[in-house]
Amino acid sequence: MRRNICDMTRFDDDARHRALDGSSRGAALSEADTTSPQDDGPHATYGWPTRDGDAVAHLDVAAQTRTDGTLRTWRYRADVDSDIAPGDAALPVRPSQDAAALPPQLYRLDVSAVQVSDAGHRIPPQAHTFARESFMDEVAVEADHDPVGYRLYHLDPERDAGAREVIRMVAQRAAWGLPERADAIGAPTGWQRGRGFAFDGETSAESEGAAPDTWSAWVVDLDVNPQSGEIAIRRVVAGQATGEPGAAPEVGGLPAWQITDAMQRALGMAWDADATHDETGGTGSTGGTGDEQAAMALALRRALISTQNSADARHTVSSMDAERLARSAAPAPAPAAAAIANALFDATGVRLRRPPFDPASLRSALRDANVSPENAPANQRRPARWRRWLAGGGIGGVMGGLIGLACAMLPGAPALAPITAADNTLWSSATLERGRQVALAGDCAVCHTASGGAVNAGGLALETPFGTVYSTNLTPDAETGIGRWSYAAFARAMREGISRDGSHLYPAFPYTAFAKMSEPDMLALYAYLMSQPAVANTPPKTALPFPLNQRRLVAGWNWLYHDTTEYRPDPAQSTLWNRGRYLVDGAGHCGACHTPRNMLGAEREKLYLRGGEAEGWRAPPLVASADAPVPWTEAALFDYLRTGFSPEHGVAAGPMAPVVSGLAALPETDVRAIAHYIASLSPQTNASQVADLARQRASGVDLATTLGMENGRRTFEAACAVCHTESGGVGHFGVRPLMGLNTSVSQAKPDNLMHVLMNGIDQPATEALGYMPGFRDAFDDRQIAELASYIRARYAPDQPAWRDLDAAAARARTAPAH
Repeated sequence: MRRNICDMTRFDDDARHRALDGSSRGAALSEADTTSPQDDGPHATYGWPTRDGDAVAHLDVAAQTRTDGTLRTWRYRADVDSDIAPGDAALPVRPSQDAAALPPQLYRLDVSAVQVSDAGHRIPPQAHTFARESFMDEVAVEADHDPVGYRLYHLDPERDAGAREVIRMVAQRAAWGLPERADAIGAPTGWQRGRGFAFDGETSAESEGAAPDTWSAWVVDLDVNPQSGEIAIRRVVAGQATGEPGAAPEVGGLPAWQITDAMQRALGMAWDADATHDETGGTGSTGGTGDEQAAMALALRRALISTQNSADARHTVSSMDAERLARSAAPAPAPAAAAIANALFDATGVRLRRPPFDPASLRSALRDANVSPENAPANQRRPARWRRWLAGGGIGGVMGGLIGLACAMLPGAPALAPITAADNTLWSSATLERGRQVALAGDCAVCHTASGGAVNAGGLALETPFGTVYSTNLTPDAETGIGRWSYAAFARAMREGISRDGSHLYPAFPYTAFAKMSEPDMLALYAYLMSQPAVANTPPKTALPFPLNQRRLVAGWNWLYHDTTEYRPDPAQSTLWNRGRYLVDGAGHCGACHTPRNMLGAEREKLYLRGGEAEGWRAPPLVASADAPVPWTEAALFDYLRTGFSPEHGVAAGPMAPVVSGLAALPETDVRAIAHYIASLSPQTNASQVADLARQRASGVDLATTLGMENGRRTFEAACAVCHTESGGVGHFGVRPLMGLNTSVSQAKPDNLMHVLMNGIDQPATEALGYMPGFRDAFDDRQIAELASYIRARYAPDQPAWRDLDAAAARARTAPAH
């Protein structure tokens, strides 16, 4: 019964200034304030075990609200010795004389009164956080306000800049407030889904030498089984910030161990935690756990298992449980319990006001509230046999045409309203950095930047079997770019291949892969692109021949071949493997080049990553590649993807060079994940055996086997041997790929080698590789063909000779240089 947060009220900070300008903590009501508080405001009492576990602290909160539901007054009382009589907190109270026992007051209100009766300091700080954040959630939901926006409204934009920044960062990374997509993975049958938010902080005295302020925000996503009371924590996004009042804060993430520890203490249970597949490693990471990455998200995969089965045990807190709940006083993990409680309410509609949140307590609360399970119908998928029947040639192609014609006759997708301008101040630095990394992984600039043009301004000509497609302007220019695109329009284009105006995009834009990206990654990419310089540039219009110029025909293609389902991690595989596949199949869209396509231009799923074409170059297979002279190891894949060179395989050139340039700027852990996943698709190899085989093949065969190829041999010795033999080469010229281990020499077709011989490598993937001259002006087609024939015979003697090399040389000469 998850509520639609997007339908709730959102706040305008300017309106907040008009309503609360000049307000301060503990200030008296102003006579000039025309707002009228309600007579009977919200009131709730919460419980928390004391540090020693011998008693329960009673935490009573009452408030008065304005007519719009925002808070005007706040009255809080905490007591250990006796229950607080209902309504006592609504009466005037005196502030506690023990300043150390007072909880921090984070929200800006007209009147705030706090009384804590805790002479022995038996109430842990997180108890106050739990009461405050649970109450804020209750009041926000009751007033039909977004819980995150409600808190932001009660924080000053200038004095509480650090608090607001960490809240925004965590909310953005958790995709808070965005509607759940129709194809998102739903809760299992019989389970209900919810998410909760909580926030905490410590504000120091504004004096010289005082410690900086600290803040922490959490978002918890969970599933609940109302029948058994089991709780499965799906995801936790948590962040923290430190800074001086009014100054730019230092924002970062929480270590994985701290998140896990806080969850265990809040729930009194043990958990297994792993980083999720859509989380990047920290920049510059060397393959560690990535604990310091911004807003670390965890997938806590084990459901709660409680040992408290009786109704009586529900109200008893052991000293061990109390110690777990009270041990930490730091603000970073303090919001965990409130975030869980708020998520449980979101899922079930029942509010738990006292931990622990075990199955017995949850079942009892649901029974008392008379809540029954809600089983949502499972999503229906088109039968796979229809897709298999329609995917091939012959009758499948005819049926595909008929389906496309039918789709062209149906009403198209609606245009989405333009926005005035995106407010880039809303995006946190962590979100923008995440978006930058997603853009690098997706090679956005590679396809959306024309030769000599501005980055992402579009205009690059992409040659396809169906005609030339020109890339569009991705900069936030209002007239020629995406400056007036809302996030909804951007996400629709990325996931469904439909532009803001409702027209279909051609699948040369790999939305079929981008659809697998997670919502936080998608939102971060949008934020990053919108924060870049706007460039006014109108790329040439794509004009394919009839009937391909009828874009609505693409709807039929999508029906046949496009799956909009987000990537689903494989629980049987490791986090590293899932991260690698997520990058390969999602943002990296490796299959766009490395998977062969059918007659309608769709990737052939049964030949996944088994070799394709890209801009006239052969994209070699990534699965058990027969093109490679020696098998690929995971270490060789990592070297190649990270640096553009593997001694056992050669140099990245052609369309692969800019891909490696982007990967070189990603966290090392991401590149390792890609290498790990790709290596897992092929039979495992022994590193020492591969090294022995590489040594045997490196120098090629004896020159006697190339008799009759003297012209090619002389050309090789004059132009190539200085760098490409074991005895040649000059170190400061860069790397020296050996022909006997070069994949382009052992491939079935000579195209890749021809491109390199003609054009050289004038834009290496990384600076350390060095440059290679091209020979198009030094040799004619016949000489290039003789050189290629010699190289093939000497360095790939186990492969058949290439045919029609003169024609291949002519094609390479006329093809655009990459």
